[in-house]
This record gives sequence, structure tokens and C-alpha cells, in this order.
Amino acid sequence: MSDFPSAVKGLGIYKGDWEGAQWTLTGIPSSEQLGHQYECAYDFEDAVKRNVNCSGIDFDSEFCQFFAYAKTRARLESFAKQIAKHYEKAKKLTESLY
Repeated sequence: MSDFPSAVKGLGIYKGDWEGAQWTLTGIPSSEQLGHQYECAYDFEDAVKRNVNCSGIDFDSEFCQFFAYAKTRARLESFAKQIAKHYEKAKKLTESLY
């Protein structure tokens, strides 16, 4: 159970000092919410890096779990909202094509 929920199902925000970060966004994102299933967390991380503002975010994903670190909880909450917004927009675009 995460310390705080995020805008992306399957990802939670935790307070801690892993890899020198004060806050961590981690988990396995919901493929249902994203509208896409990634083979591994590295692929999800790469997609996030291409499509979302990652300023102030450090990554250290594992094959089976996404990890993003920031200095503040607010930055991770904003980051998660940006991820959710990107995938919501992508799902709508995909649906409009069919």
C-alpha cells in the first residue's frame, strides 16, 4: 500500500530516501488506464521520458517495476497527473481513429 495514491492506477507515491531521493513514484501502471501494455518497466519509462516533462525526476526502473524519484511529493503528484493526462489523450486519439 502506498503512502499516497497517484493519478496513475498501479503507481503509488512513497516517502523515503531510496537512491538519495526524498519521494518515490513506483509500481506497475495499469494497462487498462494507459490503453497500452508494456513488456517491461523500461519500455514504460522510455515512453514517459519521450512524452512527459521529466524535469526534477530521476529514474531507476527495474525490469518489472517502474521507479521515479523527486525531492517533493508535489512534484511526483504533478508528474503522475501529466502521465495520466498523456495516456488519456493518446487513448482518445486512438479511439477516434477506429
